[in-house]
Amino acid sequence: MQALPYILPWLLLLLAAGLAAAVKLLPLKSIAGASVVGVISLIFLGVCVYANIISAQQHHHLEEKELALAEVEEWKYKHLDELSLLIAQLKPPSDDEAALLKELSGYGWLTTHAMVRQMRDAHAARDRVLAEFTPTLPMLIKGIPLTVNDKIVELSLRQVGFTLVPYREDEEREADINILYFGRDMHINEVKLAAFTLMQAGIDLKGIKPFPKPTQGNLRAIKLEWNKYYEARKGMTVTEVEVAKVFN
Repeated sequence: MQALPYILPWLLLLLAAGLAAAVKLLPLKSIAGASVVGVISLIFLGVCVYANIISAQQHHHLEEKELALAEVEEWKYKHLDELSLLIAQLKPPSDDEAALLKELSGYGWLTTHAMVRQMRDAHAARDRVLAEFTPTLPMLIKGIPLTVNDKIVELSLRQVGFTLVPYREDEEREADINILYFGRDMHINEVKLAAFTLMQAGIDLKGIKPFPKPTQGNLRAIKLEWNKYYEARKGMTVTEVEVAKVFN
């Protein structure tokens, strides 16, 4: 079956040569000549039809293979992100990081601090949402601030299906963010996953709101920004985000 696309053209060529020979050697007005030419013509027509059917089947088979390849590529990159994230999380702290932890401990800092609890709670809530989550692609996100380890945060977002939108050359990356804007077609669990991924990295979100002006480009997108009008507000808690039925 796999060789048919290669055999059929040669068979058509042979039939064409046979038809030409029959026309030249046999009198067309005789019964024998007309019969031979008619039979060869019918075979020629049948092979042409069959060749078209085989071509259509091969095209459909190729589309299936391309779809399967795309699924394999998606699976590969998803698991590469998961592996990269795991490696990044298992990486031991650098000397500077260890020195900073020791210095903070000397100031009286404890791992039971409210912000640390918030980050741990956000991580647990993220896992709960992920347990029943199926992404609806595409999901775009832009605005990872300078206050976090952007590689780990980006890996965490890509792990759940987000595509990071890079800054343009004429744009400046946000130093910090306090508000998350989301598109009209974003599912609430997609918004929550983005929020929890940011909160587990220590970002103090003070607002989650739909884009003020929906556009064709932001329907399936999330934008992270710093809004001075939210600066004095109290940060959102993990529980507030998790139990929310709608953000407005």
